[in-house]
Amino acid sequence: MVRLFFFFLIILLVLLTAIIYLIYLPFKIYLRKSGKLSDRLSKRINWAFIIAPCLIGFIAYCFKDYRTPSKDRLEEVSDIKLPKDFVVLKDEYQDMFQDYCILYDIQLTSSSTTELVKNIQQSKFYNPQLIQGNPQKENDYTNINSIKAVWVKTPQGFMFNTLGRLEYSISFDTTSNILKYKECSTP
Repeated sequence: MVRLFFFFLIILLVLLTAIIYLIYLPFKIYLRKSGKLSDRLSKRINWAFIIAPCLIGFIAYCFKDYRTPSKDRLEEVSDIKLPKDFVVLKDEYQDMFQDYCILYDIQLTSSSTTELVKNIQQSKFYNPQLIQGNPQKENDYTNINSIKAVWVKTPQGFMFNTLGRLEYSISFDTTSNILKYKECSTP
C-alpha cells in the first residue's frame, strides 16, 4: 500500500512537471527567437525540470515514515485484536541496513487486560496444551498464512513465538499488564 502511494506520488510529480514545462515551452521559444535566452541557460533550465521532481520525490520519501504501524503489525502476525484502552510505552524502529528490529511496549488497564486475554485464547495460534514454558518441538507451532507460530500460557501471563527468518516474539505479563512486542529480521 505504501509503495503504491509512493509510485502514484512520483507519477503525479512527473505529470505536474510535464504540464509546467509545456506551459513554459512557448515562452522559451519566444525568448530564444528574441535572443534573450542563450543555449547554455536553456540547457540549465531543461536540467532543472528533470532534477527538480527527482529531488522533491527523494525529500518526500526521506521525511515520510512509510512503515506499517507497530500496532497493526502486532495484530496481523499474532492473530489478536488489541483493546482500545492502552498506553504506548515504547515504539522504536531500529534499522541496520537490511536488518531491522521493532520494539513495541504497551501498558493495558485491568479491563483491557481481561479483553486481551480473551482475544489471545480465541487466537488460531493459541495452544492450551502447552503450559508454563516455551514450545519444544515444531509440532507445537500452528502454520497459518505461512506464519508458524504459537501462543503459550506462562506463569507470568502469555507468550507468542514464531519460527522462521523473521523473529516475532510477544510477552504479555498479566500481573503488570505490560505487553512487549519484538519483531526482528536477521540474516
